Amino acid sequence: MPPSSSLHPEDRIFELRTNPLPSSKPLGEVLVPGSKSVTNRALLLAAQCQGSSRLKGGLEARDTRWMRQILQDLGTQILITDRGWEIQGGAAPHPQAPLWVGASGTTLRFLLPWLALRATNPVRITGEARLFERPLAPLLETLMPLGVRWEMGTQGGTLYPVAETPQGLDLLIDASQSSQFLSGLALALSGLPEGGVIRWNGEAASSSYLDLTCHWLARFGCQSQREGSIWTLPGGQLTAQDVNLPGDWSGAAAFLCAAAVTGRTLRMHPLDAQDTQGDRALVGILETAGCRTHWDGDCLTLSGRLTRGIQADLTLCPDLAPVLAATAALAPGDSVLSGLATLPLKECDRLDASGELVRWLGGQAQIIESNALAIRPGSAPGSRSPFSPRNDHRMAFAAAVGALLRGGFLLDPGCVAKTFPTFWEVWDAMLDGQG
Repeated sequence: MPPSSSLHPEDRIFELRTNPLPSSKPLGEVLVPGSKSVTNRALLLAAQCQGSSRLKGGLEARDTRWMRQILQDLGTQILITDRGWEIQGGAAPHPQAPLWVGASGTTLRFLLPWLALRATNPVRITGEARLFERPLAPLLETLMPLGVRWEMGTQGGTLYPVAETPQGLDLLIDASQSSQFLSGLALALSGLPEGGVIRWNGEAASSSYLDLTCHWLARFGCQSQREGSIWTLPGGQLTAQDVNLPGDWSGAAAFLCAAAVTGRTLRMHPLDAQDTQGDRALVGILETAGCRTHWDGDCLTLSGRLTRGIQADLTLCPDLAPVLAATAALAPGDSVLSGLATLPLKECDRLDASGELVRWLGGQAQIIESNALAIRPGSAPGSRSPFSPRNDHRMAFAAAVGALLRGGFLLDPGCVAKTFPTFWEVWDAMLDGQG
């Protein structure tokens, strides 16, 4: 950790920084890390393509390192150079040892369908206990009629793949709990000779991530079509590519909210105003709450302090909820965040944890019908215990935003390594006007 941070390794307590400079002093310019969501999609697509792909700008973090290491363990050749990651794809996954997926939902839910349809032999999949407490049954139930078996064990399970890889598939799944089920199936079906069709009833959770998957399938040659609750994926179209991966809107969120609560101007890059990442909705949410934005190529400038509370439906971008809850606790008016039904199923129960964070920051929080959070700002709290992010990177990011005006201590600051290992260094440099 940088010298400006107070970390005590013996009890993992971290002193969060308050805003050190007045609103007239700009924040330091921030270089946004690569997108985890895109990186893990692109890695799996490149592994399925015959030939050599090169990915530039991929995220270096726990979740993406696990995906990359697993692909290598399964027989995919990946060379890391100063020009990016060179991936020699096309080989069937050949499991030879247990695969560790950590706490990464995208890694597990993207790999599982591919392994179920293409692996040459059974594979043991292990990870952190919380990951296997999160929903997985709908995905497994869709694959089992094909002859796939899943035997649950301690911290994971053993997957028995199909006896023979199908040419194409027509599948029906319950997608109400996670869009990752659909994305994982789509990524796997795109690699079959005849592709397939995925159908689901009702609304898919966090459907903006389906748009993201469609976009990256197309970047690797698969021109899928999604109409309502039917997703058609042609087979045999995947082709190796050289691609630049975009900056991460999820990783940018805490920094943009820092500018909104301090009134200090922030510049961030590289970001794409037309990105299919759902979390880009944060720009419009902050504009509605009084902030101003300006684009110069791939550089976004945000200025102006919040002038009102936040009213936002986060159905398409639920990962923004923790950092927006912290922001709302510091806003000059009441806020309501809705569309939060999937939050209890994340790395921790983010709905409960976000309410706890608001109260830790001195505000009031009320959960409404398990789907929304009503927030009323309060005064600066007195002495209180360190906030626990519950081993959830996004809760740690949110606590950093709230502490800018409220101070406080954080337990387990290292949990940010899941998606943003250098977060605290970049955060300090931003607050000190460096970058």
